[in-house]
Amino acid sequence: MRTLTALMLLVILVQASNGLNPCSAAKMWEAYNEMKAANCRNCDRYFHCIGNYRAVKDCSGPLRRSTATFISNLREWTDGFKDSGNNSVEDQKANNHGRHGKDCGIYLRKVRCAYRPSNKKCQW
Repeated sequence: MRTLTALMLLVILVQASNGLNPCSAAKMWEAYNEMKAANCRNCDRYFHCIGNYRAVKDCSGPLRRSTATFISNLREWTDGFKDSGNNSVEDQKANNHGRHGKDCGIYLRKVRCAYRPSNKKCQW
């Protein structure tokens, strides 16, 4: 898993020199680390959504959406080695939901995710 994470980071850094929004890339990375730290069941799609949301809404400058799309697609491509295609389709729906500024909270309620954004803990 560490090798895959390192590979993703390397690709992001190389791509950044070719036209990624650094703020958006950082927001995606923060959401990924937040997800790993929370280690909360059924919450993957919430973090997909919120990472994309923050990458577009919290950053300025060009390429926000294309950066979030690139990183999301890269993540789905690497996840494709271990997940089913159906997971990827649902993950991409969550990615798009966030990129278009919609409420990511549905991915907390809809799938019984116990993550609490207010305190960044997994609890009921």
